[in-house]
Amino acid sequence: MSVPVGDKESKRKDREEDGRKTVLACVVVALITGATTATAASLITSKDIKAGAVKQRDLAAGVKRKLNGSQVGAQGAPGLPGPAGPAGPKGDTGAQGQQGNQGPEGPQGPEGDPGPVLSSGAWGVINRNTEGSPVAQLRSGPTFVSSDVPYGSGSLNLLVGSGAEKVSFGNEVEFVGDAVADVTEVGFHVMTTGENSAKGNPNMPSITFEIDPNLEASGSNYSSMVFVPEGNSPTNAWSGYIDAASTGKWGLTGAAGTATGCPLSAGLCTFQQLQDALDDGGDGAAILSAAVTKGKDFAWQGAVDGLRIGDTVFDFEETGVFATAAD
Repeated sequence: MSVPVGDKESKRKDREEDGRKTVLACVVVALITGATTATAASLITSKDIKAGAVKQRDLAAGVKRKLNGSQVGAQGAPGLPGPAGPAGPKGDTGAQGQQGNQGPEGPQGPEGDPGPVLSSGAWGVINRNTEGSPVAQLRSGPTFVSSDVPYGSGSLNLLVGSGAEKVSFGNEVEFVGDAVADVTEVGFHVMTTGENSAKGNPNMPSITFEIDPNLEASGSNYSSMVFVPEGNSPTNAWSGYIDAASTGKWGLTGAAGTATGCPLSAGLCTFQQLQDALDDGGDGAAILSAAVTKGKDFAWQGAVDGLRIGDTVFDFEETGVFATAAD
């Protein structure tokens, strides 16, 4: 069967077109892969391609994009941030900075409590009121499991060997001339023993003021004003504060006792009753000395601390007597 001449010509052109496309595809592959070796060069050269035979419209879209770098597609949306990486190692400590300037001095604070101060050296045994061979000694302790020394770490130790002895430990300087009426607070702490309590009740130390009564009803210028506790304190332990201005009784020795109705031998008065009796219109009773005393009644051994007179507490310590403000 014979083929028409026109059909033959059409088929020839189609084969030429297919050849050009095949050659073009080879050229593109060589360009993309960078095949520049001698072998590739010997297979296809510019002499093998007819001028104008290969046009850009003949290339596939992907090949066009690789050949034409200026044609960049639209930028895509940013991706999600990745997870945070682990913390890096701690850096070296930096150099210390320069010291700043000193700030201004602040205002002066309030004056603090000076605490106990050594009292005058006038504390000691009052010889004229001491009989026999008693002991009055500043010491450390005594301390018990259930009760420590009331003030500091020491006390005044007293020992009276019999009912015939008497001891007086006090101050004949600091209180001279003070008005008895101005003494509104007085008391102390006591440590006694079971042996003392077995000898009598009360069998306790006393607080004694030697005074000039200055009474209109009596010409006497001397009397001892003595505190008598109302009973024995607990044994082998420090007592609480024994308030001599509100407990126990007081008496005066000599003519003043008779004139006031508050004799020490009998008919004792309260502290307030005694103060009222001394205020009989005279010049007013004045203090000559203040002391802790024991006797003459029963043998006794124990200790005293924290003697209060007015607004001052006297702390008996091994190294001396210290004055501190009362609470």
